[in-house]
Amino acid sequence: MPYKRYDITNTYSYRGRRKNENVVLKTIMLIVIPLVIIAVLLGGAYISYLVIIGDEKETTVKPVATSDEAFLHEDELLRIVNESEPLDADYVPELADFNGVKVNVLLIEDLKDMIEDAKKAGVTLDVKAGYVSYDEQAKLHKTAFEKIKKSGNYSQIKAEAETKKICPLEGASESQTGLLIEFDSPDGSDTYKWLVKHSISYGFILRYPEAKEDDTGMTFNPNLFRYIGKPSAANIRRYDMSLEEYATHISIR
Repeated sequence: MPYKRYDITNTYSYRGRRKNENVVLKTIMLIVIPLVIIAVLLGGAYISYLVIIGDEKETTVKPVATSDEAFLHEDELLRIVNESEPLDADYVPELADFNGVKVNVLLIEDLKDMIEDAKKAGVTLDVKAGYVSYDEQAKLHKTAFEKIKKSGNYSQIKAEAETKKICPLEGASESQTGLLIEFDSPDGSDTYKWLVKHSISYGFILRYPEAKEDDTGMTFNPNLFRYIGKPSAANIRRYDMSLEEYATHISIR
C-alpha cells in the first residue's frame, strides 16, 4: 500500500484560523456583554421611571386620603378644649353657613340630615348658635360673669368660678371649634328627648351631661351637642362615657 503523505502545513494553517476565530469571538463577547448589561440596567431604570410617573399621575387624578390625614381628621373631631387645653386667639376652623349660623364644615351634612329626619318625626330642631370667635367668647364670658356677680350671692372669686362652669373663658370654649351646636332643647322637652336618643346616629353627643359634670367641669346643659363623628359617638353611647373619658380611653388603648 503506497504511503500517504500527511500535509502538516494544512494542519498548522487550520489551527491558526481557529485561534484567530477564538480571539475575534472573545473580543466580540467582551464588547457585547457589557453593552447588554448596560441596556438591561437602562431598561430597568426607564421602567421604574414610568411606574413612578404613572403613580404620580394617578395620585393627581384620584387623590386618596392617607392614614396620617385620617388620624389628623379624627384628632380634630375629638379635640377637647378647656383652660388646660386652650385654643389660640387666631384659631378659626373651616366654616360653613347653616341658615345664618356658622358651623364647622365637617359637620354640615350630618347636621342637615339630622334636622331633616327630626322634622319627619315631628320634631323641630332650632339651631341657635354654632361657631363663636375668641373675641366674641370674651364678651359672652364677661356678660355672664357680671350677671352672676350682681346676683349678690357670690364673691368675686366664686362668681368667676361659677361663670366658667356655664360660659368658659375665651380660648377655653369648644364653640370656637365650630363643632359645638346649641339647640333650643330645654331639659325634658320633646326636642331634648329626641336629640338624646337619636343624635349619635348623626355623630353628635350631649356634650355636658348631668352625670358627667365632674369629668367635663361644666354644668349640665341640655342645649349643647358636640359633633365628634358617628363611630366615636356610637362608642361613647356604648361605654356610657363623657368625651373626656373617651379621649383618655383611646389614648391608652
